[in-house]
Amino acid sequence: MKLNILVIKKSGFTLIELLVVIAIIAVLMGILLPSLNRARQQAKKIACLSNMRQMGIATQTYFIDSNYQLPPSSCHITDPNDYWLRILAQYTRQSLLFNCPSDTAKNLVDWDKPLSEQTDRRLSSFAVNALVDPVQYRYSGNKNKYNNINNIKRPMYCIWISEAPDTEQFNLADHIHPEQWEGSVEYAKRFIAWNRHKGISNYLFTDGHAENLKFEQTYNWPDKCYWYPEAAPKWPENP
Repeated sequence: MKLNILVIKKSGFTLIELLVVIAIIAVLMGILLPSLNRARQQAKKIACLSNMRQMGIATQTYFIDSNYQLPPSSCHITDPNDYWLRILAQYTRQSLLFNCPSDTAKNLVDWDKPLSEQTDRRLSSFAVNALVDPVQYRYSGNKNKYNNINNIKRPMYCIWISEAPDTEQFNLADHIHPEQWEGSVEYAKRFIAWNRHKGISNYLFTDGHAENLKFEQTYNWPDKCYWYPEAAPKWPENP
């Protein structure tokens, strides 16, 4: 009696075939990862711009209650609840409004704790233009008429909020002083996160609209200057 034995051969990948598959995957990852990274960065830039637009909407609502005065920075006040950060927070429900997604710093303040215990922390990813503060000594001392949106020459060209860099000079600081830049683009860049979004930054203008621009498009002698409320988009007579 003969027994017929059926032999089943198992098929599999050879070492060469596995190496080819791995090489193909590596090539595809090399092609796709930069595109995914660019898409991720683009999404963060859009989210940051959206945050600024929400600030603009909150400001328009605040104008109704403030007789068209812009909320103050911390430059000449001591109560954190009076900072523009806290004031605008009352007009929006977005908890991450003041944090740019591309700002990877971990030292933003905890508003549930006293600021005096957090001197090494930052208030926000953003900073306001001190030239439109209620008190600005460039414009007749204790009362700055340009704190009122109705007195700004061209609000659509005057920057109110910019992105602040992750540096110690912005620990518990929420404003910048363009009048101290003296026309120097390189010096001014020390106070702006001008490269946070691949060579550009987001800006909120006093009329409530937001744009992403290269810093040189906002401040470049003798070209445009979007920082002085009495002259924007031009330079003032005595910059």
